[in-house]
Amino acid sequence: MPRLTRRLLCLLAIAVALPLSAVAASANSAPPPPVHSVRTFHPLIGIGDDKADLFSDPRFLALGIRTVRYDMSWDALTVPYQLAEVKAWMNAARRKGLSVLVTIDHSDRVIYRKVPGRKKRKAFSQTRVLPTVAQYLSAFRAFRKRFPWVRAFATWDETNYYGEATYDKEALVASYYRGLRSACSSCTILAAEFLDVSTHEAVPMTTWAQAFVRDLGYQPGYWGLNNYEDANHLVSTSTRTLLSAVSGNIWLAETGGIVNRPSHPHPGFPQNAGHAAQVDAYVLHTLGSLSRRIQRIYLYEWDAKTRHDSWDTALISYTGKPRPGYDVLANTLDSWGIRPDCRISRVPPPCAATKGSGSSGGAGKTGPTGPTGATGATG
Repeated sequence: MPRLTRRLLCLLAIAVALPLSAVAASANSAPPPPVHSVRTFHPLIGIGDDKADLFSDPRFLALGIRTVRYDMSWDALTVPYQLAEVKAWMNAARRKGLSVLVTIDHSDRVIYRKVPGRKKRKAFSQTRVLPTVAQYLSAFRAFRKRFPWVRAFATWDETNYYGEATYDKEALVASYYRGLRSACSSCTILAAEFLDVSTHEAVPMTTWAQAFVRDLGYQPGYWGLNNYEDANHLVSTSTRTLLSAVSGNIWLAETGGIVNRPSHPHPGFPQNAGHAAQVDAYVLHTLGSLSRRIQRIYLYEWDAKTRHDSWDTALISYTGKPRPGYDVLANTLDSWGIRPDCRISRVPPPCAATKGSGSSGGAGKTGPTGPTGATGATG
């Protein structure tokens, strides 16, 4: 190689190397980036509970959760006591600035009719009477007129479950879905909300979803899943099955650790507050990380009413004390960079860990109970 060429190449190499070395030196001398600037994906976490006391509990408000779920009969606004409950709940959620997912469900209405040969009118439950598409959309529009700020809906609760009359009505639910998309094009609509139980109790999710898509004519963008079986058995089978069966995003619209269920005393997993906390951790960290398509997780429910509730997956015991699952939730959110507001309540464990320091606030307001939860069978 000629000397001149060699010299020019050397000068060129030096010219390139100098800026790079300067950058490297600058990088070495600069402080490391803060931990919170490097964020991994995690789903948005919400709470599902139809009881409005959720919105006045400092232990909930301190967590920084911004989305909640409400399960509502399709005709709730035509039943006076249900209308009052819906109005109270929705208005409380709005006052707190929370976004709401409404899951549309069967009617709880009872109709009394005169039956030939009987003196008294007979009660007829409407739980298995499905509305026509026109009735369904009329009820939806009435809700939207009252609560136009609600923009997330699930077409029907647990559509594949034999306990719902929708289990073999995929075409009708597809018509509901089309109607919702037309009535609110800016809304997020979960095409169905599945229950992950055995084939003895429900149509397989894959079978139901395939029939729905065939009737709809295309793959919808969002689906819901109530995956109690996966969660409480600490497996991911059903959740992975739905991920494989559909192409849309999935919201775990109802899930959580079962503390007590008197009608099912031997479900194949422990039913107590300790195991429920393990379940909640599994849902948040394992099931929630299976895919970026799992966008949201709604833990059900916030608090238990009595020791004898027929269904208890609550984070707050019937005694009023936080359960271990509450600690799991608070610590998980904190690890994701969602710090509790300790000015509202000192109950979240991260607040106790930083007592007297940091910008989370002073002593602040506490909830009605102490910071530790019961760990008994139904605590």
